[in-house]
Amino acid sequence: MSKGFFPQSQAASIKPSTGIAKCGACKLHKTCHTPRMKPMGKGRKNILIISDAPTELEDRKGVSFVGREGEFLKKHLTRLGVDLKRDCIRTHAVTCHPKHDFTDINIDACQSHIIKTIKKHNPILIILLGDTAIKSLMSWVWKDSVGGPGRWMGFLMPNQKLNTWIMSTYHPKKVLYKKDPLLEKAFKAHLKTAIKKVGTRPWKKLPKYEGDVEIITNPSKAARAIEVLGRQASCLAFDYECNCLKPEYNKAALISASICFDNKDTIAFPFTKSVREPFIKLLRRPVCKIACNIKFEDRWTRYHLKTGVRNWYWDTMIAAHVLDNRKEITSLKFQSAVLLGMDCYDGHIEPFLKSDKSKLNRINEIDMRDLLLYNGLDSLLTFKVALKQIKLLNKMKG
Repeated sequence: MSKGFFPQSQAASIKPSTGIAKCGACKLHKTCHTPRMKPMGKGRKNILIISDAPTELEDRKGVSFVGREGEFLKKHLTRLGVDLKRDCIRTHAVTCHPKHDFTDINIDACQSHIIKTIKKHNPILIILLGDTAIKSLMSWVWKDSVGGPGRWMGFLMPNQKLNTWIMSTYHPKKVLYKKDPLLEKAFKAHLKTAIKKVGTRPWKKLPKYEGDVEIITNPSKAARAIEVLGRQASCLAFDYECNCLKPEYNKAALISASICFDNKDTIAFPFTKSVREPFIKLLRRPVCKIACNIKFEDRWTRYHLKTGVRNWYWDTMIAAHVLDNRKEITSLKFQSAVLLGMDCYDGHIEPFLKSDKSKLNRINEIDMRDLLLYNGLDSLLTFKVALKQIKLLNKMKG
């Protein structure tokens, strides 16, 4: 069992693997029978299963996924029509058996092994068994902090970087140790959901959401676009970028805004006097309005534009709470990852949006086109996340 999760500062700063295992820093290979255990299995169904580290029995026999835990996994996969040895490639996040608890240093040292295995076999589905496997893979495919244990558990995530489905679930040893029927039920449900995706990649052609955002820096052109697209729309998502968190602060200002119309057209523009009136008219129209954390947009609208927003329809943050009440999962960034396969897109922007002692941030230091692209992606992804959430909630209703 590993000690802890990647600290936020560490996880956020992990650099792409050089492709070389850091055995000198890890040193577990010096104390085990089968150092650097190789991936095993025929992988006929393009399934890659990643566990934590070889057990003492696996290390002694030189074979992965044997013993009680391996048999437990094999049994549940067989019931779903999957043969563990024939249909899967099986490997470990840490490839050497640790005689004692291992740390994040050991996991990081072996990350290149996971990357090489994925590149070699190009799996359609990756199943991560437990926190250690999640740490290893997600710190590579997710640029932000991986977060606490359980954050990714149970999500079947389409990943754009790999064009692969990723399912995070519990390690068999946890299910066996806890002897909790609900835990085993969840484990079985996770596997069943994942196996349904075998044979089909998330996309035939990878989406390029950045190309769907139209950046408009000309004020009169932006005003005209709001009027024309607004008359045709039946639903829209919008988002503000501001120089502080609360509109009541001294010198608070709307810097830019973006709108996604009917999941088709997305525009982003500086918030100038020219766009104020057409924007207010649009917010007063009875078309459905979507946002992530509605109270933010509603509060800024009422204070700075002196109007309410007519016909609020969907809040992706509240919907995320309804679908799943865990912590760390309601942000647009995370929901875009697990529902749309979107990697972090705000790494170069986020530091400038943090407030200083004056309560103002450094948004004016951001290149305007970079800010507008980020702003536009927020609206576009909010609309797409809302559509996914609506389907999930309708499915829950039965």
